[in-house]
Amino acid sequence: MTLLGLVVALVLVACATPPPVPPPSPTPTNIPTPSAMPTAMPSAAPTDVPPAATPLPTDALFEPQRLSYAHNFNGPQIQALLEERGSPLASVRIQVGGRTQSFTDVLVGLSSLYSINPEVLLALMHYHGGLLNAGSNDNLAWAMGYQGDGGNRRGVYSQLRWAAREIRAATREYTLRNPSDPPPPLVFADGTRQPVSADIAFSRYVLARVLAPTTNPGGLGWRIDGFLNTYARLFGDPRQPPTDWPALAQPFMVSPMAQIFPVTSFFDHDAPFLRENGGIDTFWGRHETDIAFAYDGHTGWDYAMGPPDVVLAAAAGEVTFAGNSDDGCPTPAKAVIIDHGNGYRSLYWHLHSMSVEAGQQVAAGEEIGIAGDSGCANGAHLHFQVQYLGRDVDPYGWCGATPDPWAAKPAGQVSVWLWADTPSPCGPPAAGVVVVDDAGPDFSSSGDWQLNAVGYAGGSRYAASSFPGSNLQPWRSAALAPPLVAAWRPQLPSSGRYRVLAYIPYALNGLDESREQRYLIHHRDGSSLATINAEDARNWWADLGTYEFTPTEALVLSGSLTGDLRRGVWIDAVAFVPVEK
Repeated sequence: MTLLGLVVALVLVACATPPPVPPPSPTPTNIPTPSAMPTAMPSAAPTDVPPAATPLPTDALFEPQRLSYAHNFNGPQIQALLEERGSPLASVRIQVGGRTQSFTDVLVGLSSLYSINPEVLLALMHYHGGLLNAGSNDNLAWAMGYQGDGGNRRGVYSQLRWAAREIRAATREYTLRNPSDPPPPLVFADGTRQPVSADIAFSRYVLARVLAPTTNPGGLGWRIDGFLNTYARLFGDPRQPPTDWPALAQPFMVSPMAQIFPVTSFFDHDAPFLRENGGIDTFWGRHETDIAFAYDGHTGWDYAMGPPDVVLAAAAGEVTFAGNSDDGCPTPAKAVIIDHGNGYRSLYWHLHSMSVEAGQQVAAGEEIGIAGDSGCANGAHLHFQVQYLGRDVDPYGWCGATPDPWAAKPAGQVSVWLWADTPSPCGPPAAGVVVVDDAGPDFSSSGDWQLNAVGYAGGSRYAASSFPGSNLQPWRSAALAPPLVAAWRPQLPSSGRYRVLAYIPYALNGLDESREQRYLIHHRDGSSLATINAEDARNWWADLGTYEFTPTEALVLSGSLTGDLRRGVWIDAVAFVPVEK
């Protein structure tokens, strides 16, 4: 396709002020190592005491996965905790872009967007101001202990948002750096800047970044100890690796759109932090520096949708957020977040309107809103994002021959193909699905097709289309130059009903895709002609219909004769998906 055609997050404080800060060390050089967490936690209310656990080595400061996720700790559980403890946060209401939302809703939205365990943010608020206890209203103003920025961060929402963004920034900057280079220095309440070493542990750095601005260099180790003990008494030992979190899922999602809409941006496996670093890594395993079709650092997938296009739930689950998200844009983004109960959640951003509420159960394919351009949208579109155990993943998986770079990074996560209604272009098809690829033995072609390195199983073919007139079928040439023809003849295991899908790659080849590419399907009852808009279907499977087949009569034909002139025709894999009667 042409470039022009592609352009489009030891102290349980219950007093009114934070505890005194020890005097600074005379020559701070690095982050002090916190003292060992005690085997028996300090005495506290019975609800604070976690079950006894075998102590871990003290260098395991905070299990990195726990920085991002807490299983089954969403709005209802958070609100119940706040009410049970008599916390003033239980009744706090926050105005975001003309919409009044509960503290719990705002916490869920921010922690999900920025990949932060909400327990971490609650523990920070409790450590600094005792805010999970009754009678602590006076501490709401400086809930996170941060009084910098000229005092402009006063107020519970400003404090929460500051802490979430600081944790997100620390995560991003630690991850984007060259591992041999140190991450940015810590900045303390007195303005002191303290360098850190390149080999500092991920969790230690992230926590230090959000605690340093609330103290001086000599007090940081004490602050870290205090926070860790507060977290442990509220939620359990943070050093323990999780053992009961959900495993990677088998495909379970369906398209969040009622029809196919063009893709306008990919997930960047290089570093999905909405921060440019020189290119993107697509799920094909290719590093792209010409990013006309996908912008650097993207955290999800964008689809060219807008009012009145309907957005659908990609899978069944509980709506954990439906409201305004203040992402630092001139106007808040209308957004919906769905927790699917299996370690995954899906996020739908830039909506025009929402048709669901937090706490609501939705089914796969149920309408949740209308696509729009709210928030930081450059034109109307749906931003669709998926997270596994709190961290962004690509629902298209990873097709590269080398390991996924995002999975190997400190803040990264493993991506697998999640679409239940179509086969993955990366690997072998699911049981019962028959795929005929253009590089396989059951494919044949005539004419001079051009090869491309992107496509099912790592390759595809293309050609410029001819326009013979809308009535001429693609396998007949008339008086024109001989057309290029492609044929897929599957080895079906048995007669039956099959859904036929044709894979359309997404790659630069100097041509805009045909909007009238034709396929002839031979089936038990005769022949049927299917016409697709390959411009919309690129990077997806075009549905050619469902037919009754016998093993000897199954055949699909296509070619360069289309309903439009000098546009691109893609030839790749065709899948035959069995359909139960």
